[in-house]
Amino acid sequence: MFAMADIANADALTACFNEKKHWNFWRPVTAVQLADTDGNPATTADPAWMPLVVTPPFPDHTSGHTCSTSAIMLALRTFFGRDDLSFSAYSADSGTTRSFSSFSQALAEVVEARIWAGVHFRSADVQGVQVGTRVARDVLAREFHRR
Repeated sequence: MFAMADIANADALTACFNEKKHWNFWRPVTAVQLADTDGNPATTADPAWMPLVVTPPFPDHTSGHTCSTSAIMLALRTFFGRDDLSFSAYSADSGTTRSFSSFSQALAEVVEARIWAGVHFRSADVQGVQVGTRVARDVLAREFHRR
């Protein structure tokens, strides 16, 4: 189980950061603060706007968290043979525990959380899920198939 999740995650993050390098797309904090420079007359800058959490110092697209989470959740679904397995996850940063009724529910929450925190645009999260899932499917089929 750990090998499946870790190898799928490592390969998904490699693909994700190749995407980040290729697209080099600004994050919400930059887009909001510099909206007057985007060439779109319908946008207005808000130089004082800040996200809820610290924004990582690398491009927005594609979301690393959703690449990683989608790959790990697919590996776990594959290992257990089902999606509807309840589990809890503890965050030392916030001191809170989140409970989920399925791997899909946890992934959906990660997508929303990255947007609500102000560190990603939805497109980066959606694309991250697609990249992570595609890579994990390939890894699981290639490395963990029955012989």
